Amino acid sequence: MRKGAGVHVSLADELSKLGNDEQRKRERKEIPAGFEPGIEYDSSGGVLRSIPRPAGDEPDHAELLAEFELDPQKWRITGLRRSKWQRWDGEWLESFRATFVPHTGSNYVPIDDLLEIVSKWKPVKRDSSPVKASLSNVAFVVVLSDTQVGKIDGGGSEEIIRNVLHKTDLAVARLKELRKAGREINTIYLPTLGDCIEGMNSQGGKHIWRTDLDLTAQIRVYRRLLLHMVKTFAPLAERVIVPCVPGNHDEAVRVGNSMATTYTDSFALDAASAVADALADHPDFKHVSFTFPKYDTLTVTLDICGTVVGLAHGHQCRGKAIDWWKNMAHGQQDIGEATLLLTGHYHHLRVEQSGRKTWMQAPALDGGSTW
Repeated sequence: MRKGAGVHVSLADELSKLGNDEQRKRERKEIPAGFEPGIEYDSSGGVLRSIPRPAGDEPDHAELLAEFELDPQKWRITGLRRSKWQRWDGEWLESFRATFVPHTGSNYVPIDDLLEIVSKWKPVKRDSSPVKASLSNVAFVVVLSDTQVGKIDGGGSEEIIRNVLHKTDLAVARLKELRKAGREINTIYLPTLGDCIEGMNSQGGKHIWRTDLDLTAQIRVYRRLLLHMVKTFAPLAERVIVPCVPGNHDEAVRVGNSMATTYTDSFALDAASAVADALADHPDFKHVSFTFPKYDTLTVTLDICGTVVGLAHGHQCRGKAIDWWKNMAHGQQDIGEATLLLTGHYHHLRVEQSGRKTWMQAPALDGGSTW
């Protein structure tokens, strides 16, 4: 026994305290480092480490999700890995590392219902008077950009389809108005500026669960919409030209968040090529032609009634279209010679003049973006 500050402490008391410390150390080691329960996730999914439990059968997936208040109707586990260890008192414990993603099943809509909207669309009654067949130096340009078929925001694919069909009707009505006002329009251009589908690659795939159609269905719907546009305008002019450029959402192959093949490896170009092939041998469409970028390039430059026009989706500009355009001119690229640049990508209308050059950014035809 030793004496200190008026308090007598026995050796047994001292040893007892040491024992309690050891006990606490043991208890802290019931869960090995790195196996503590926890969760990390965002809108695209995540990983959880379950609460330790006595070793036994694999738990129900809904039970694991419920440990972290995740709704099994909204999330599903895609991978499960078991970890097992022996506690200090001899009991075997285990925990599970689970990867999970949003449950997309409830978002999907039947593609046949969407295609039926296109096939049964009845445009407003138009003036059926014949088009005056005379050449002129005026072209009618209808830009199609950022349809992003498959995106769930703003009414989803059904609303996108109705939007494209309605805007096509309005464009036809505008063409009629211009002709009645005396404009001799003989040529129609239908440039497509990319992001035709929502796709599965953009943003590293984080938006996959925010789609209501799978990839092939998205492409099929867009192909049908483009065919509808071409068939609508084909009887209204002596020439119809469809120039096409790829976007970022319709890139065919990515690894991680980076493009992995060529710039022209694009579902937008593939869909337009399929429409061109379908019309190639039809006698009613001999005056319809398609223009595509050169291999492994993102842009198209063409002369529209004496105006050199450059087409680009806009993602390559990184928010600075005028600076990018200047660099194209400095690098003696074809698009650098254009006096009119048409882009999309940023989803809102913007018109900017710089000297004798004009940049026009087309608004999107999707249903908007929740973010």
